[in-house]
Amino acid sequence: MDSYFGQAVSNNITESIPVRVRSHILRLLGDQLVGHDRLAIFELVKNAYDADAEDVQVVVDLRAKKITVRDDGCGMSPDTIKNRWLDIGTDSKRGPNRVRSARFGRLPLGEKGVGRLAVQKLGGQFRMITRTKGAREIVVELDWGELIGSSDYVDGGLKVRLTKRDKAVDFPGQQHGTIIEISGLARKEWARKDLRDLKRLVVSLESPFHTNDSFHVSLSVPGREGDIDDVPDLKELLRRSIWVYEFELSNEGFTWKYSFGPPKLKNLHERKEKSSSPGMLEWSDEAYREAKAKAEKADEASIFINPETALAGIGTIKGRFHVFYRRDELLRLMGGDIRQTKQWLKDQAGIRVFRDGIRVYNYGEPEDDWLGLNARRINRPAERIGTSQLVAAIELDLADSAALQEKTNREGFNEDETFSRFRLLALSVVQHFEKLHEPDRKAIDAALRDDGSQIGSTIKLKDAIDGLKEVCNKDKELSKTLTPFVKAIEKEVDQVRSVMLNAGMAGMGLALVFHEIDRSIRTLTSLAEKGAPPERLRNGLGDLRKMLDSISVLLRQGKARKLSMRELVKQVLELNEVRFQFHGITVSAPIVTGESPDFFIKAPQHLVLSALNNIVDNAIYWTEYRYQRDKVSGRKPALIIKSVWSSEDGGSVVIADNGTGFAVSEADAIQPFITKRVGGMGLGLYYCKLVMENIGGSLQIPSMGDARDLIDIPKAFDGAAVVMNFKGGE
Repeated sequence: MDSYFGQAVSNNITESIPVRVRSHILRLLGDQLVGHDRLAIFELVKNAYDADAEDVQVVVDLRAKKITVRDDGCGMSPDTIKNRWLDIGTDSKRGPNRVRSARFGRLPLGEKGVGRLAVQKLGGQFRMITRTKGAREIVVELDWGELIGSSDYVDGGLKVRLTKRDKAVDFPGQQHGTIIEISGLARKEWARKDLRDLKRLVVSLESPFHTNDSFHVSLSVPGREGDIDDVPDLKELLRRSIWVYEFELSNEGFTWKYSFGPPKLKNLHERKEKSSSPGMLEWSDEAYREAKAKAEKADEASIFINPETALAGIGTIKGRFHVFYRRDELLRLMGGDIRQTKQWLKDQAGIRVFRDGIRVYNYGEPEDDWLGLNARRINRPAERIGTSQLVAAIELDLADSAALQEKTNREGFNEDETFSRFRLLALSVVQHFEKLHEPDRKAIDAALRDDGSQIGSTIKLKDAIDGLKEVCNKDKELSKTLTPFVKAIEKEVDQVRSVMLNAGMAGMGLALVFHEIDRSIRTLTSLAEKGAPPERLRNGLGDLRKMLDSISVLLRQGKARKLSMRELVKQVLELNEVRFQFHGITVSAPIVTGESPDFFIKAPQHLVLSALNNIVDNAIYWTEYRYQRDKVSGRKPALIIKSVWSSEDGGSVVIADNGTGFAVSEADAIQPFITKRVGGMGLGLYYCKLVMENIGGSLQIPSMGDARDLIDIPKAFDGAAVVMNFKGGE
């Protein structure tokens, strides 16, 4: 028996128990590593990049149920396959092993050593053919189901088939690279949006500049070419920049070219300038301050760069900037897919450095701001640019820039006096561009401000109505003319307030509408006090009634029931048939003719009809507006209504037209009282948004490029697109 006070006698038994991992963990890892099949394909493309490939071909053959990724990289030897590729979780690309590639000096994109498991997400059968330069072709085949089922535990001897071919079949002659084939695809259907997102992913890895380190990815989808053929390539993305700037600083002097290509906005005009001959470049503010601090006398600091001394050990510096304005309304007006442009800028923005066409890392990598542009922009955002706004390259000559020595870890130049000088020279070039672009940037801001609208302040609506009644009662003639209108408005306001409170709708976001009614009533009261004509006051009260009618439609109680979206669209088209004929508008409605799918929703019928009708009404107005404004021969007003359905996302209806499109951001387009429509109140899309939220859906105002991701829209429709998303339909 153990002694309480004395030395305890231990009966503990200790043993080592092995930790065992079931083979099923491989399947779980493969499924959880990536969220979508397209990301699994992207992992394979990144592997090709790490293998120093220049050209990658991705084929998603849904008819043959096979995905193929072929590259011309360095390939893999049997030793690499055994000790790295089949070593799950290897640190071959991590920590001290994370070294640059032999040919192009690329840092590996993959680090975790588990990306190859992600191919399970794509399909059950895997085949890889690979060849290094001058070696035998290697074939690796595995069936994931068989592999995982061959042993209960990972340490139970999981094996794959590896064959060394006596003759190269897929990489004959001096060819080398890797082919990965995946069959038995798990995903049966690929939506148009999935394929377009995949193309965007693979395009994002391509360099926007022509260098020795070229990397090109092509995507082919046999039988579905139409779904991806208009996804913008690199050239198109670069064309969306508003400014293009080229320069060269050499011992001969400084030359430059500047181009401003704005979107179509009031008082904005294209502008191009260039230096007439090699001239002088001013030092940047930062460089001049440094020079003044070092100079014995303030006037000894030079304002202008002396190329002979400044470029010593650096040589000629030249480059090209593509500069963007990232506001949504500007990106929309510059055309195309806003989402892709923003994502591409996230991946590619920055100022890269190349020497003899070879990239010097890490300059221009995401989050890298080697010139400190973002910090200097904080207090002067309208005058200066940040790294997220430009895609730029600075080029050096290797022989002339010998004094710029790269670090032993190959991550940039040694930060010595020569590099400091190089950095200040680059910053001075940026500042030269900023001075050129400043008036054009301010012109854009002014054009956007001219398009804006202000919303009135908040005051109690009841008090405002009482104030108007009091003014009316002071004048017998005025009272006789206006009192019926005022009473009608007062009654409708009370009804709307009562419905909102009783139905629990107080939080629907209608406060701004009541603020505007309040402001309008107080304006009318002020006009009445100043003796404005009764007719003018009556017209103003009539507009207020229209506003209240719009709210009443939204709040009118109606029972939610099962509705066919095809029948709802058909009703709206029939309702507007006379208007279509009068304005000569061509209407295409694949959802009605059966070319796009019908689906069912559960909602109050009058709400959905009202929202649909509002959108169609906007399309009628703006297509006719553009037709009258542009008077283009052979071009007629047109709109199209299509639908898309998936069991995962539900149903959506897209209404697109060939009108003027939206000149404001998506956020502004659905705000109340923001309109360019003559006589419009700016409430239509706002109410549509509230309707969609009220029934559990959403309203989206995408660019036409974004809309084409969702559904195929003919290029003739280049105006506005509105998407009504219905969740939980059937």
